[in-house]
Amino acid sequence: MQILKALVIGMGILIVAGMAILVYGIGSRFGGGVAGKDAGPAFGTIRAALPAGATVASVQIQDGSALVHLAMPDGGVQIMVFRLSDGRQTGTIELQPQR
Repeated sequence: MQILKALVIGMGILIVAGMAILVYGIGSRFGGGVAGKDAGPAFGTIRAALPAGATVASVQIQDGSALVHLAMPDGGVQIMVFRLSDGRQTGTIELQPQR
């Protein structure tokens, strides 16, 4: 009888421990306060100078980058690319209208 009682208590402890691990795992994957693998360090505020007369047409978040689409006063388009992990500008794409 003592052995059966010890086995029941042991299995109860294992069930509680398993549930705690399960809750932690689900919470860490779905924003429960633990950063996931893809999350990078916070980078604060990004400051980037826009060309004279340019206006922001749209912003897209894609594959860990922010793409800022600018409408240029001459009719062209400029796309500024920022890496979201550290906020650094990684490049600029300039598209000029055909004349």
